[in-house]
Amino acid sequence: MSLQDRDYLIGLRHIPGVGAKTIRLLLDCFHTAEKAWQAGYQELKQVGELGDGFIERFLRARDALALENVLENLTRRDIRTVTILDREYPASLRLIYDPPPVLFYQGRWEEERPALAIVGSRRATIYGRKVAEKFGRELAQAGFVIVSGLARGIDSAAHEGCLAAQGRTIAVLGSGIDVIYPRENVPLAERIKENGLVITEYPPGTQPHKGHFPARNRIIAGLSMGVLIVEAAAQSGALITADLALEYGREVFAVPGPITSPNSRGTHCLIKQGAKLVDDIGDILEEFMLPAVAAPAAGENEALALSPEEQALYRHLGWEPVSLETLVEKTGWEASQVQAVLTMLELNGLIEQIPGRQFIKRSL
Repeated sequence: MSLQDRDYLIGLRHIPGVGAKTIRLLLDCFHTAEKAWQAGYQELKQVGELGDGFIERFLRARDALALENVLENLTRRDIRTVTILDREYPASLRLIYDPPPVLFYQGRWEEERPALAIVGSRRATIYGRKVAEKFGRELAQAGFVIVSGLARGIDSAAHEGCLAAQGRTIAVLGSGIDVIYPRENVPLAERIKENGLVITEYPPGTQPHKGHFPARNRIIAGLSMGVLIVEAAAQSGALITADLALEYGREVFAVPGPITSPNSRGTHCLIKQGAKLVDDIGDILEEFMLPAVAAPAAGENEALALSPEEQALYRHLGWEPVSLETLVEKTGWEASQVQAVLTMLELNGLIEQIPGRQFIKRSL
């Protein structure tokens, strides 16, 4: 096999402990990945920030790595790569301070359209998941690629909303391409690959680690024109993505939430600091000077065809759960009447019941 410089770059990324920073140091010193790969102990000592212990471990791992076998294994498993040496490497990502030298991916690689990231809490509320799904769907309908991290909560809901609109979405992992985390999102990842991308900077077999996710967030921010934060606690990792977006000159948007919710503290803090408050995709389209897209809330037209009683009750339901008792209080009706109307709305697919005899709109 005739090896190219990009192949040596992929090989370097498979050496434990060699990440984006180390590869940048090696390329600055040796100028090509091939020369970095072939360097001996004394040559590597010229790279000032590499200690003796690291160099010894590097050389042992490199000598034990059969590079051609690594490349053949990637091909056999349908794991593809794009490197910073390739023309196809995303231009927006190339310009960030610490671009990943290699991206491993599965799915459809194509020249990207405008992309927007949607991120937020893993411990999302029903309100947060509904909002993320709504924005994922409507922004996809407006032509955006949706970028997120395939995590529980907001990320998953944003991907799902985009897929519901038959849009293109990119999931950025903090693990190897073959180690989907959380495991429950394996089916979602497979659906994303059909028309979008699952990508990572970590070589196959890499397990998720808490230090990987802040690094993953720089890719999410780097691929996107802007970042929309939906629910974030005061110390949420989503705020790291927002900070990176600002550092890269991207727009930051935030969806407000209930002031009583811990998941609103981070987003409200962002808004106070200058993030654009968003309650409709028009706010985002306006920022990018794009034409408005009509995206009425699902269920709105159906509600117009309901009986007066059903319409009256439907107006009291929203993104946050409402209890049967609260609906009785708001309408002034008997509990049996409220229950009967709720049943009709549920049969029409407009609402759903959740544990605790609480009700929410089914979709927005």
